[in-house]
Amino acid sequence: MQKQNGQFLRRVIAVATVTVLVVSFTTLAAAQREDAHAILAAAPKINTSIEGVHAFSAPPNGFNPLTATNRELLTYGLPQAPDKTANAKGYEQWEKAMLAVQACNQHSQQQGASTSAAAQACHANDVQAKPYTSRNAHSAGAETANVDGTSSISFYNWSGIANTNKLKSWNNKTSFDEVVSVWNVPVSNHPFGNVPCADGPWFDVTWNGIDGFSNGDVVQGGSANYWDGGGCAGPVEYYGWVEWYPSYSILALYCGSNLCPVSPGDDFYVISYAAAGTAEQFVFVEDITQQWSGTIGLTYQSGPGVVGSSAEYIVERPCCYNGNEYPLGNYVYEFFDDSFAYDVNGTLFYPGSASASTYIITMVADDGSTPISSPVFYGTAGNQGRYSLWLADENCAYSGACTP
Repeated sequence: MQKQNGQFLRRVIAVATVTVLVVSFTTLAAAQREDAHAILAAAPKINTSIEGVHAFSAPPNGFNPLTATNRELLTYGLPQAPDKTANAKGYEQWEKAMLAVQACNQHSQQQGASTSAAAQACHANDVQAKPYTSRNAHSAGAETANVDGTSSISFYNWSGIANTNKLKSWNNKTSFDEVVSVWNVPVSNHPFGNVPCADGPWFDVTWNGIDGFSNGDVVQGGSANYWDGGGCAGPVEYYGWVEWYPSYSILALYCGSNLCPVSPGDDFYVISYAAAGTAEQFVFVEDITQQWSGTIGLTYQSGPGVVGSSAEYIVERPCCYNGNEYPLGNYVYEFFDDSFAYDVNGTLFYPGSASASTYIITMVADDGSTPISSPVFYGTAGNQGRYSLWLADENCAYSGACTP
């Protein structure tokens, strides 16, 4: 009897051990961060109107991004889920974004649309080149140390925050390979007051990206506000875009034959991915409010290749107008939330990191000294401080008389 009891006990322990191992493995598998670039690069893609630029096929009818595996998500160009324990806020935002993807697909199915028709409404599947670029940082002043441990620097074209490292070439452990952000599209406008048309047009783009702070390339995606309306008789435009500078200019995103719809007040969710050197780079852009999304692949054409030396959260005035950056649009206030970056190891970085490698960036006018856009809030503690960034324009970008 004692022998039978002993055998029974050993069997129970063995089953329990296997159960624990299976549960542990399942938990680890669920939390595992996939090699996004490898899956995106291997996935089937479709050609766009520009040679070397690719889009992903829309997921099939019935596809549920909330229950799909990370590998399944990435195969259709959708972002994988952040670890719910290690990055709860990131997971919460991902879930909201995927609910919008699911809602658009379900609505199309209820309307009886085919997968191809649904893609027209819900999926960015084409691009068109614009005659301007969002380029690497154009230095205007030396860096200084701040009392909170961060560093400050001024550029002619950028304002915002950059997490940086000292890399000069791609590192398979410490290069930045993913940056994630949410922001609200501001109203496109000129400076307040009686501003001559000759001072415009006015332009600002909001984006996140990798590289460009201290080297010559940028992988990025964002929203654009272009104002040349009113008495100037030009367009007022809003659109989503991607770019790998200098291989491509700004590429506006199309849903079918039309620009993917964007309006002021829309919530954008953008993920810029990066991989070593001249590998194909990928950028995911979603307008959560309008419920369209898409990932675009950009193959190398020219430039230095990707280093992964910086991850940025930026408001920029693009290049070039009369040999300089465009006059900055009067966006008034702009904010980033739910923003973070990964390196290849999966280490998390935040715009609120209080270290000398975190740079607070002020944009200056063409005179090289007048501040026209800068962060007015960035913190280091709590969810808001870690993930959030608040910017404002000022001086001649707000009230006029900047040098065109």
